[in-house]
Amino acid sequence: MLHTIRNPSPFYSIQRFFWNAVDWLYPPSCAVCGAGGQKLCSSCQQQIIPLDHSTSCLQCDLPNHTSLCPTCQSHPPQFDQLRSFSVYEGVIRQAIHRLKYHNDLPLADTLSCYLISLFNQASWDVDLICAVPLSSQKQRQRGYNQSALLAQILAWAVSIPYEKKAITRIRDTRSQVGLNAEERRENVKDAFRANPKLVNHKVVLVVDDIATTSATLSACAKALKEAGARNVYALTLARTIQLEQS
Repeated sequence: MLHTIRNPSPFYSIQRFFWNAVDWLYPPSCAVCGAGGQKLCSSCQQQIIPLDHSTSCLQCDLPNHTSLCPTCQSHPPQFDQLRSFSVYEGVIRQAIHRLKYHNDLPLADTLSCYLISLFNQASWDVDLICAVPLSSQKQRQRGYNQSALLAQILAWAVSIPYEKKAITRIRDTRSQVGLNAEERRENVKDAFRANPKLVNHKVVLVVDDIATTSATLSACAKALKEAGARNVYALTLARTIQLEQS
């Protein structure tokens, strides 16, 4: 997996050394096909096709649009721009599910490389990085926030502060699975609050694993801008192409 690391923090080098040591002591197997030797084997990685951003919506990165998609025209999102690495299907979908639902935490180290590559392509001037917070119920059930894991590694790699408390979820919301676009927007409306002491006058990057309608990211961006953030950008590993997908 090719990606350029620009002046990484010492913490990034430490975590890379740690996972390399773990892989040496306990050789991993591919999270998707089970082949030995890598957490995500080269054959599976080759099946992940990066999005062509030149043919995606300029704002939300929905594929197969040359300017703004109809949704961004009718319901402009609060973030300034969203970029996703790949369409949510096949290998990347299976890998995200392994990280998200099967406690495969080492996989975050591998998947974060896609976000690092995507961030370098975007060339955004960012002051701090945060992640979409989970509901308290999901946090208790899962024990970790997969998006926060990805955001932390990205922040170390690009030497930009990661702020866990930049944004919080102030009310639990029902799962977005099965909701249409309008229901998703209503479900996460005013569900987040940002910390003005951390984000005021800052350019903020929000990280999540998947963007579907991007309603959650837009709600986060709204809270961040209400707290004084100058600009809000968003990165995800994957982008769905049907609103009903999760």
